[in-house]
Amino acid sequence: MKRFVFSVLLSFGVVAQSRAAESRELVLRELPLLFSDDSGIALSNGVVRTVHPARTLNTPVIEADRPWEGSRVYIYGSVYYDEAARQLRMWYMSRPQAYSGDRVLLATSQNGVDWLKPALDSSGQNAVFGIHSPSVLLDTRESDPAKRYKMLGSKSGGYHAAFSADGLRWTSYPKNPVLKFGDTITLTQDPATGEYLAYHKRPAKVRGFGRRVVWLSRSRDFQEWTEPVMVFTPDEEDDAWAKRPGERTEVYNMSVFPHAAGFIGLPTIFRVTAARRPKSELTPGQSPDDGPIDVQLATSVDGRTWKRTQPRLNVIPRGAPGTFDGGSILGVSSTAVHVGDETWVYYTAMTTTHGGPMPPKRLSIGRVAWRRHGFASLDAAGRGRVETKPLRLGASSLVINADASRGQLRVALLEADGRPIDGCAFEDSETLHADSTRWTARWRSRAASPTDRPVRVVVEMTDSRLFSVSTETSK
Repeated sequence: MKRFVFSVLLSFGVVAQSRAAESRELVLRELPLLFSDDSGIALSNGVVRTVHPARTLNTPVIEADRPWEGSRVYIYGSVYYDEAARQLRMWYMSRPQAYSGDRVLLATSQNGVDWLKPALDSSGQNAVFGIHSPSVLLDTRESDPAKRYKMLGSKSGGYHAAFSADGLRWTSYPKNPVLKFGDTITLTQDPATGEYLAYHKRPAKVRGFGRRVVWLSRSRDFQEWTEPVMVFTPDEEDDAWAKRPGERTEVYNMSVFPHAAGFIGLPTIFRVTAARRPKSELTPGQSPDDGPIDVQLATSVDGRTWKRTQPRLNVIPRGAPGTFDGGSILGVSSTAVHVGDETWVYYTAMTTTHGGPMPPKRLSIGRVAWRRHGFASLDAAGRGRVETKPLRLGASSLVINADASRGQLRVALLEADGRPIDGCAFEDSETLHADSTRWTARWRSRAASPTDRPVRVVVEMTDSRLFSVSTETSK
């Protein structure tokens, strides 16, 4: 394995929405509290934040090896763990030259590395639908079993919506397209409101250039969507590298993952070194825009106003020149999968920069791994303390993800107003002296974490790293 340690225009409505997000009750149930930003933190001292790049594999996990896949496969798509079948399912995309239009394909895996392409139709193909950039949502809040799975993608000059009971047989919604334009799109859901969030590519003029940027539209019924708002654009720091006329940075797409206090995003940062090259200079299938694409980390409280983490690391490192992912990371899956002590994200790997000729340009799918919920940590080199905002716990078991193998960590609980909770003080806490992704906090008083009211979780640690806080119900 390889291992490697914006400007937004604010209107009154955006400010109001952000304030509402800040004041909403934070719930620890299905989702953990991450520490990629301060959205869930009330107070802290003696800690610094570290962003962690992922670990990559030396070879792709899916390659185009079927006639209907052509020479390229993309994880413009999603990955979920199927509890009933005890396997991972991936919806991905191919663009075969011998077939018309992009195709949504399904693969399955027991271990996340070795993938099968089951025969799902009479011709023996693993195709389930036809659309570009298929983002799939497993909607656990949906009351209609026929619409348990939802999909957004691009075709015929717009973004189209579809639904399915099993993720295999898809039906287009009555109203399509649901959004104008069309290209890459990623789908997620606001855990606080249940709204569907569509992060999609639309053009915009930013500092004198027409650029690829990310827009957001929301919906409650998957049919009527709000007017899109531009939410993520390259800023001046992104353009600092550009020296020659026409050079600039664009944002190719962004996958967004919710957590208990907000969202993290994985924007793909496209450094355009050549744009709109004439067709006479291009080979068949070659893009007129060229340059490398990298993946960075961003955070948001409300899903609309985004901040960049510092420093701006490439959190999915590209491989050496000539390797399967040595040219660009075109995009990542719209979902992260948590398996054991790891969090997995799948990505579209390119052997060349975006506008490389085909061949040698080839697209395949790779997998990266972080420590479980390990995108970022709060680190104490010495003694540190972190106090969360009030959290309503979905279960009485409080789970800490931390590395205290070189030091120690203790936990206390406070009422929402800051008063101590009897039996849950630091002096009563058991002490963590190990590296654990799921250590259950316990107190010698045998007190249980309250679930009937919000509480503040306080972590006191020495020479340790804190990654997340969750409950036994969290993913």
